[in-house]
Amino acid sequence: MPDQISEHSAEKADIKQALARVAAQGRKFEDDEPGSREALIEAARDLVAAAESPVESLLWSIWTLPTRTVAARIAIDLQLFQTAVQDGSRPKSIDEFAAPTKAAPAVVERIARVCVSMGMLAEQGPGLYGPNRLTRALARSEYAGSIVFCFDCTQLSFARLPEYLRSIQFQNPQDPTNGPFQFANQWDGHAFDWLAARPDVFQAFHGFVYTLRAHRPSWFEMYPVQERLLEGINAEGSASALVDVGGGTGQTLDDFRVNVPEYTGELVLQDLPKVIEVAQAQGLDPRISLQAHDFFTPQPVKGARAYFMRSVLHDWPDDVCRKILGQLKDAMTPGYSKILISDCVVANEKAAWQHMSLDLFMMALASAQERTERQWYALIESCGLKISGIYSKGAGNESVIEVVI
Repeated sequence: MPDQISEHSAEKADIKQALARVAAQGRKFEDDEPGSREALIEAARDLVAAAESPVESLLWSIWTLPTRTVAARIAIDLQLFQTAVQDGSRPKSIDEFAAPTKAAPAVVERIARVCVSMGMLAEQGPGLYGPNRLTRALARSEYAGSIVFCFDCTQLSFARLPEYLRSIQFQNPQDPTNGPFQFANQWDGHAFDWLAARPDVFQAFHGFVYTLRAHRPSWFEMYPVQERLLEGINAEGSASALVDVGGGTGQTLDDFRVNVPEYTGELVLQDLPKVIEVAQAQGLDPRISLQAHDFFTPQPVKGARAYFMRSVLHDWPDDVCRKILGQLKDAMTPGYSKILISDCVVANEKAAWQHMSLDLFMMALASAQERTERQWYALIESCGLKISGIYSKGAGNESVIEVVI
């Protein structure tokens, strides 16, 4: 009994401390202090962790999180979020939600109720459902696409990841064409080949990538563009170029064009032919040159001001990254050209949950990883290159790593 009383007192003290942190961060939020919203969220999570019993924490992990993900994926197929926001977002019955897909009302109701319990849909009366803020986001294709891509690409890999790691005696996956994804999906080739063969998921992937970035600090907000790119630029030909290597369908480069109009050099988007076709169909600004290019082959734009890569190197193990970086190094002008890597830089201690969740995601998808600062330095220096600066803004976000010869 004394041990139980002592344990209860310790738990109560932890909860009181967590409450005090929430109150303190709440006051900072009310005063509009920079970063206070994010700090308030972390304090609130600490409060939940302190207040929950171990069993409650366990059930949240093994019941809630998996069912939330699968319910969201089914809800997108059922068009629940799109239906919720139609007709001025008026409350609708289960029969109305079932009508677009002719699904069984009993199934629709079960999924809708899960969505309500997980905060993805609002219950607005007996048998009536409507949207909340998250519903309105998920009704948009680019947000729904994040669920489609992440679920369709990785759920089988996650489900069989323990089995896969047991089968290789818990070694670190290093082969992007023979790893957890291939094991789970019985696929011969890279996960990106699987993705390219599925147009709907491929489109969802590009929407997801851009939408995720749009809610985080832009690379040019972190990186001193004026000082490091504009000053000393050679305005002639390819020497003025900013080359987005593996830049997808071009939204990141177009954002830079719009937000940094003083950069008047060439803007070049490079990616594989199938991706460039999508970019052409979307009609990018004519100032952006489109160039089909495989970054494992020699870089065609020589002596550019900067070669930019966003979320490219985290897709590949170190030996493959060396090949990509080697092609850029061969094209660079020493003392002038830079490689700008926009990627996660994981803290050496107390890493952000966003970074560590993405690390496991990349293991399951591509036998790849997020890297700590130490690992980035080791990788870059192994290529005969040097990190000349790391620029960051906020915990859990990407950073910009400037690399020179």
